[in-house]
Amino acid sequence: MHTHRKILSLLASARHATAKEEAFFDFLMASPSYQLAHQVRTTGMPKDVPVTVPADFDRVLAVYDVCGNVYEIEFDDWWEERGRDLLRHPSDAGSLIAYPVDLAQSPNRLIDDFTAFVRQAKADRTSKRMPAITFLTNKVRLSALDARLALINDKGRIERRTGKKISNWRLGVEVQLKSKWTDELKTATKNTSDNLEARTSLGILVSKHLKEAFYLAEHAARGVFPSLEPIDTGLSFDYEQVWKLSSQQIKLAHHRRREKIKLGLAVRKTYYERKVKPMIKRQQAIEAMVKARLLLEAQ
Repeated sequence: MHTHRKILSLLASARHATAKEEAFFDFLMASPSYQLAHQVRTTGMPKDVPVTVPADFDRVLAVYDVCGNVYEIEFDDWWEERGRDLLRHPSDAGSLIAYPVDLAQSPNRLIDDFTAFVRQAKADRTSKRMPAITFLTNKVRLSALDARLALINDKGRIERRTGKKISNWRLGVEVQLKSKWTDELKTATKNTSDNLEARTSLGILVSKHLKEAFYLAEHAARGVFPSLEPIDTGLSFDYEQVWKLSSQQIKLAHHRRREKIKLGLAVRKTYYERKVKPMIKRQQAIEAMVKARLLLEAQ
């Protein structure tokens, strides 16, 4: 029974992407190199506007040719069509796939058919993994990826709404970046000599995170993730465009989710259900425990 549950668990993990694999998709979408590759592969290089092309642009185009147009497909559909075969190595336990068994066949015939099926499945997955997308095993945490995505998306959202640039320290306050300086500046409305140190320190931290978001995005466009190694591609984020693309992706995901539910198809839990709701429950439990303790101490 334990083995049976383990197999079902592995099959489920093969169907669904991890949060880090989904983050790869998000950073790929934000990459200025990948956006340029999309333009080249769809409408061609603009002739009337000078464009800086990275020295290793052929590498980006090769990644685009296997990852495809990520701007007009929601993540779960992309995962089914391309992502799983690109990001999962055939030898990974998470690459288990379901195999139908016809019990009317003889054992020898079942073994022969299954052997042929496995051989073909491995050949198909190996051929689809060129060029390979390399997932690094390092100390880059999912929380760090989420924080940097929040910075670039919110920077674009705020600047598009206000029509002007936002200072790095104020951006850190807006997205509630974890820092003692953020707490100090929450009520700040003006630049004063009293909050100069806090503004400077938080501004430096936000600038560092924005640079790291750029490194993550540009390395993703070259098939390596997650990498914080500095990289100079001659390009830079178009923050408003990043926000626009992210908004489109959210709307598309909600639309596809509604379609699948209407058709009776299985749908993955939303980000709110997977991440935010459990976090709220944990926080509420902690607050209830603190309140109970305070009541006991007051008696």
